[in-house]
Amino acid sequence: MAKNIYVGENADWTKAYVASPHFYTRPDGTPFGALGMNEGIETVMPKRPHERYRPDGAVIGEWRIMLYSGSQQRVIGDADFYESMRRLAMAGCIIDDNGENVLIRGLSLSELDSLMR
Repeated sequence: MAKNIYVGENADWTKAYVASPHFYTRPDGTPFGALGMNEGIETVMPKRPHERYRPDGAVIGEWRIMLYSGSQQRVIGDADFYESMRRLAMAGCIIDDNGENVLIRGLSLSELDSLMR
């Protein structure tokens, strides 16, 4: 299990949205997985979705984060999962880490948008 590098002060995992995987196929037949993140809502994300989720035993190599804006009532876009997690960690958006999952603070619309840039 990975080391917990976050203090987790005032972290309440029970009130957070737990991202669940959805699987899609590109026109060329390549599968990919997506996990959702909502504007302003704390989110629990797995650290290694490629290890945890294997539909029909298949390894899914590409993972995306689907970004949803509650204020705009729509999906605003998507971003590479691993690059987004790196950016969120560097920006101090991760509240806590239990080794398998991270708790991400609720992000503003502009912060969600920045993940796509």
